[in-house]
Amino acid sequence: MSSLNVAALSKWNSALGNDPTHNLASTVLKNYNADDALLDKTRLTQQDNRVFNTKISADTAPVTNQRASGRCWLFAATNELRIPVMKQLNLKEFELSQAYLFFYDKLEKANYFLDQVVQSRDEPVESRLVQYLLTSPTEDGGQYSMFLNIVKKYGLIPKDLYGDQAFSTTASRKWNALLTTKLREFAQQLRQCDVADLPQMREQMQKDIFKLITLFMDLPPVGPNNTFKWEYQDKDKNTHSIECTPLQFATDYCQLSLQPPPVSLINDPRHPYGELIKIDKLGNVIGGDDVLYLNVDNETLSKLVAKRLSKDKPVFFGSHTPKYMDKKFGVMDVQLWNYKAVGYNLTQSKADRIKYGESLMTHAMLITGCHVPEGEQVPVRYRVENSWGKDSGKDGLYVMTQEYFEEYCFQIVVDFEDLPQELADIYKSDKAANPIVLPIWDPMGALAE
Repeated sequence: MSSLNVAALSKWNSALGNDPTHNLASTVLKNYNADDALLDKTRLTQQDNRVFNTKISADTAPVTNQRASGRCWLFAATNELRIPVMKQLNLKEFELSQAYLFFYDKLEKANYFLDQVVQSRDEPVESRLVQYLLTSPTEDGGQYSMFLNIVKKYGLIPKDLYGDQAFSTTASRKWNALLTTKLREFAQQLRQCDVADLPQMREQMQKDIFKLITLFMDLPPVGPNNTFKWEYQDKDKNTHSIECTPLQFATDYCQLSLQPPPVSLINDPRHPYGELIKIDKLGNVIGGDDVLYLNVDNETLSKLVAKRLSKDKPVFFGSHTPKYMDKKFGVMDVQLWNYKAVGYNLTQSKADRIKYGESLMTHAMLITGCHVPEGEQVPVRYRVENSWGKDSGKDGLYVMTQEYFEEYCFQIVVDFEDLPQELADIYKSDKAANPIVLPIWDPMGALAE
């Protein structure tokens, strides 16, 4: 063992006292916030370039705001799918109901958790799996495949029909705490009861969870197969109405293709590219699709983003946010803060950051534009639409550099038809039946919030 030598502390401190660079850095950082003091204004000016030669034609409005909730994945996905609606119906502004999806996701996650508890009854309660399941059974975050699971079952509706009026929709902390406490209690009961009592207990628990959830949010006014009527006014002040089911609205107006569904691509340099990666036991709807990724290199991801934008389609993506993200100026750049000036140097690769718990996907947003220099195929910067309101970034928009994309972007979602043939073929090969399986606690299983 190598214990800390107390006598060495004074020696080290004395040596640092003779280092003018350390003294200057220490003086600055003892008087100012590090993010403010070390922001490289020269770099900021260079990277704050809002020119994009490839971008979607629609100007999405209004700027959305998830507020104090972890619903970014629902906002990013619905911000993407509102664009076909706006084009088709000639709308100036439009939002899909994130609250509608939030309600059913909470309900389904609670039920999915109860099922996982039953499935793991033979595991010791102290096991890593059971303890992980108990950590946060109904957290707000999610993955794109989980979004699809909810939409396949419940569809989509306009926000006009079911908005964010309930307090806990936009500030979910206490609601989540109460749900978690009750579900942990239920977990104990399910693990300790006789097997014969499980079906009846599960049904009663589902009813009790529904009761608890509806204390905080109303049951949405329309079911997935019930017809709703929505009246709206287009850009030209003409009034119209639509009558359809939420499932029809998702496919006919949002133009969500489910046969085959969109696919998630990731960049995880810990594993071979060209392999499918599945996250074990991660989901929200019993019987829904698994969380499945195709692992590809950064160049492929970048080219697919540019290709999709050139087809007038935005790109859902997941990143480690707010790492190296300036919320005031709206720039995402790895070199935006001059940490090297104070002797703070980082050497870990992306793969090592993932391995050692330093990096993972935490937030989902939308890419709506990029700039590809003439004669090249890979963008140098991207236009990002966030869901933190107009006061975040420049009217809700950010510039993301290519270096940031490569180091801190983990996932993009594209339509199956966007894939080059060699990637599409992987889903039809033996790899589809034998993906790399990662445990639920792996960083690639992190839920975007």
